[in-house]
Amino acid sequence: MDTLDSGANQSAPPIKVTPVSTNILDEFFNALANEEGLGEVASRLRKVIAQDNVFAEPAIRAALFPDAP
Repeated sequence: MDTLDSGANQSAPPIKVTPVSTNILDEFFNALANEEGLGEVASRLRKVIAQDNVFAEPAIRAALFPDAP
């Protein structure tokens, strides 16, 4: 008996799901970047928190106040 291959055995490409926390942080960084004078701060915070996954106070403090000793 011949059967048609409906593609059910083929693996579908994985669906990329973004966590809610990532969406919230992205919205926060975007809003911060739109505030006057905070664009650079937003990009530094985004790098530290979202890209480097660092949540330590010294790293965040350095991103907020890069010129502080």
